[in-house]
Amino acid sequence: MAQKPWALINLPPFPAVAARILQLLSKEDAGMKELAALIRSDVAFSSEVLTMANSALFTFRTEITGILQATVLLGLQRVKAVALTVGMRSYLIDSLKIPGVLACWRHSLACALVCEELAGPCLIERDAAYLAGLMHDIGRLALTVVEPLRYSNLLLAAEEDTMDILDEERKLFGMDHCQAGCWLAEQWKLPQHFAEVAAHHHSRPIADKFDLLALVQVACRLADCVGFWAVRPARPLKFRDVLRDLPLAARTNGGLSQEDLTLKVAMKINSIE
Repeated sequence: MAQKPWALINLPPFPAVAARILQLLSKEDAGMKELAALIRSDVAFSSEVLTMANSALFTFRTEITGILQATVLLGLQRVKAVALTVGMRSYLIDSLKIPGVLACWRHSLACALVCEELAGPCLIERDAAYLAGLMHDIGRLALTVVEPLRYSNLLLAAEEDTMDILDEERKLFGMDHCQAGCWLAEQWKLPQHFAEVAAHHHSRPIADKFDLLALVQVACRLADCVGFWAVRPARPLKFRDVLRDLPLAARTNGGLSQEDLTLKVAMKINSIE
């Protein structure tokens, strides 16, 4: 049976509260009270935000009990990261019990956390790095929502070669996950750099240029190294080899080790699941 053209697939919209939060935070005059009121308008969403604000993702001395308190302590940009994380997880909630879907989600979250860890030494803004890492594979998340079982089976049976996986995606859906991610970012009216990262994170990096896209490409491979892969690598990457793609200052700053990064990422992921 022929696959439906992608344009005819009614993909569920991004969760309404998360979408409105992103729109509000795109305004230069966004206020704490307005943001808190928006989050409180959805009881389940506000509960998720408080849970995450009190998780290992952040280290506050006292428990955060109110949404306004959370927005003040986190700051507007961190609330944006939390809102997007909660929104994406709720977008996938009906599919997360499927192993391949769960692997995609954990890989995206690990990539975001690695991006955040490396952002400072790479002279890239931390919150932008986290969000780009989280969003880089939204195309995979879209495909899992459309056909969770079939796409999960595709990933579980996949070989290591990325180009082969992209070919299989195009056969099954009429587009690969990079094209799907770009399309989805545009449908959700997200900032343009999200669409660019989604579309090009498997492209060959530009020599002598280390930007947000390059950081996501490295973080994607490091997420695989620390055990959070969407597709099991046939030949595991070597952590030291991947680090060579970072700028010299980032490689030598802080003595990043595979063991420390694995523990840190695993602790944070486990704290919000």
